Amino acid sequence: MRSSIIDGKRSPEREDRPEDKVVFRSEMSPSRGQTTKLPSRPLSFRLVPSEGWLPLLFLAIALYSVVGSIIGANWVSHSNVLLWSPAVGLLIGLGVARLTKMPQGILHLGACLIGHWLAIWLTSAIAFQINWVFVLGGLRAAITGTVAAGMIPTNEVVFFFYLAFLCFFLGYFGSWLVYRAHLPWLVALVYCSIMLVNLNYVKKDQSYLVIILAGSLILLIARVQLVNQIQNWVTEGLYTDSAWMRTMVRRCMQVACVLTLVALLMSWFLPTQNQSVNGKAFWDQLNNAWTNVLNGHVSLQNVGSLTQPYQTPSNFFSDQMTISGNVRLPAGEVLYYTSPNLQPHYLEGFTYNYFDGHTWTTSLVNTQPYDANTSIPVDINRADSTQVTTAITVVQPPGGTKHYIFGPPQPVRFDTSTLMYGDGTAGAWVQQDPLIKGEHYTVVSLLTTNNTTVLSTVPLPDVRPDVWHNDAYYATLAMDYTRTPQDLSPNVQSTMKQWTRGATDTYSALKMLEAHLSDQAVFTYSTTNAPVPGNMDAVDWLLQTRSGYCTYYATAMAVMARQMGIPTRVVNGFSQGHIDQARHVWSVDGQDAHSWVQAYLPNFGWVNFDPTPGFAPNATPTSAAKPPTPNAAPKPTPIIKPTPAPIKNQTHPATPPPTTKSGGTQHPEKQNTVNQGVLLGTSILVLLLSLIVFLMAVASYWWRNLYAENSFIAAMFWRLCRIASWAGLAPRSSQTPYEYSNMLGTQFPEQAPSLWRLTELFVYDRWGPPRQKSPIGEDETKQHLTSPLRSLLLRLLLRRVKK
Repeated sequence: MRSSIIDGKRSPEREDRPEDKVVFRSEMSPSRGQTTKLPSRPLSFRLVPSEGWLPLLFLAIALYSVVGSIIGANWVSHSNVLLWSPAVGLLIGLGVARLTKMPQGILHLGACLIGHWLAIWLTSAIAFQINWVFVLGGLRAAITGTVAAGMIPTNEVVFFFYLAFLCFFLGYFGSWLVYRAHLPWLVALVYCSIMLVNLNYVKKDQSYLVIILAGSLILLIARVQLVNQIQNWVTEGLYTDSAWMRTMVRRCMQVACVLTLVALLMSWFLPTQNQSVNGKAFWDQLNNAWTNVLNGHVSLQNVGSLTQPYQTPSNFFSDQMTISGNVRLPAGEVLYYTSPNLQPHYLEGFTYNYFDGHTWTTSLVNTQPYDANTSIPVDINRADSTQVTTAITVVQPPGGTKHYIFGPPQPVRFDTSTLMYGDGTAGAWVQQDPLIKGEHYTVVSLLTTNNTTVLSTVPLPDVRPDVWHNDAYYATLAMDYTRTPQDLSPNVQSTMKQWTRGATDTYSALKMLEAHLSDQAVFTYSTTNAPVPGNMDAVDWLLQTRSGYCTYYATAMAVMARQMGIPTRVVNGFSQGHIDQARHVWSVDGQDAHSWVQAYLPNFGWVNFDPTPGFAPNATPTSAAKPPTPNAAPKPTPIIKPTPAPIKNQTHPATPPPTTKSGGTQHPEKQNTVNQGVLLGTSILVLLLSLIVFLMAVASYWWRNLYAENSFIAAMFWRLCRIASWAGLAPRSSQTPYEYSNMLGTQFPEQAPSLWRLTELFVYDRWGPPRQKSPIGEDETKQHLTSPLRSLLLRLLLRRVKK
């Protein structure tokens, strides 16, 4: 009896099997010439999840309370934009959790890619309104530890990207854990941990966020646990009507609400704020020990240091300088230098102008390139200045985010190509190529011996503001060099007023601040200090502890001077080092890395001050000022540090037009453009490759699960019919499997034998005797038929593309 592909007739003695139920069905009665509609697998996707929408509501409340704590900590500017990404994360996490038929690993990868590019878009287009290539460049710099010359400082941009992606991932992670893994406890643990970390840095009282978070998480856990219990009852055979189920759920949630209210009220009376001093000290020591172990800060020689507070050491040669308990410095000799008559110098490298209470950063983005031996314009030119040539040899590059080059203040010429950062006045000097071991360069600087009588003629800003406003640079410098942290302790200003009482001019006031801070009878120089608390600014902390390293004292003087309206900045570089009589050079070690203060005086420019105890002019550094160096020669008394020479006004463009060097050397701006182009192309390529891999994984998963409930032979035959129909060679309702195989064999003669063999096995599998063994094993079928049939499928796909 003739059997059609659509006909479901089988041998009478053959038992029904699941694969027999999958047949082609036609929407109309079959007739000759009519194509057949292939069997499709029904998709079951309920819009409303079995857990309901209530857990999503509780989760959203908890998530946005965590995001509120992140915004309250004021990590970055434009932090309100962070409210966007959690909502996207919640929805994507819910969608991934509902796609139970898809491989979760591939979906997680796709979700992370979406979160990555969403964070880049929020950072570039919404928050900072910059080209997204700069964001990618900042990420590259954060990973590699290098920054391209002339690139905009991206510390805040990179951290904003991190926070945007974190908020997205918290929403995605929480939604997936609740709706797929049913682990609300893990969500609660992560959310609470992140909130507690951020609340340590919140300046205002936001304890209400803790109450909102705790209440929403308790209700979320109760709801998810209730859903899990109901599903277990249904699995065990319990049947109830929907009205009883709704009543029970409502009563259980009411009980959960009451328990939540009771727990919050009881927690209000816990003695967390009134615990004994000994109890607080015990928990602080336990936390310190755990933190030190995690960071590998364990010393067998000093076991007691295990319970001391740990704080990540600051990187002294970075674009930002966080005032922490200790600082990371190079070990051993860094460089040595010679100058006429072996005169010692402080070696300036770069400056900071923005301080938030704990961290110094720089806003200098404008750059000016200079070729070797090209004159560099000075800020202010003075007739009493003299040129001094200093020859410097690098022993070990100090490292850092930029290739900073060091020299005495007010350099006017380098014998190597340099890039100067400035905002009207020079603020940093960068070599276009990285410093290497053994590199030698020469710098010519303008030095002056400042006459205190002349400097004392500059009035205080609030006494004669006209003198300050008549200066060519003051209007620009006043914007960034007189700002102080908004939450600065009132103790700082009261101390400043007490120390400068009786000052009649700017220079005298600055010298008073310098003298008080450098008083070794009151303050102590120390490179190992207790961490600065997150709720206290570094200046107030120094005034209380009276101990710190050079950046503490430079920060205190700069901030106090700014409170008087005097533009100041912190300079990082090296102190003069120590004389090496054998080599007749000044040797500079990593421990000589130093911070000091430059204050701007109208018509005089930047004037150096050093408030660090033991480093004041005409004073010998004491043993407390710097740890002893083994076998190091004693340091002589340093002479007055050279200060920038104020002479007639001579300005230079902040951002020069790009020009091309002679000799075929590429300009830094063009080089940066090339780097950005390569970065842009690489990013797009990675994105496309990721999308291709994701689509291939989805297609592979779909193909493997297409007709997976059938036997191997039947599934292979149905898949062939599916692809052939897509290519325009669908089986007709009146055709038998053999007739359809002959039709395909006519179109593809090379694969005709394999098609015929597959058809025979399909017919035998579908209508043959039920308990008789197949004439060919499944492994042998895969071996003989997979390769030719794969070739046939590819030709069918090509046929479809050509059509």
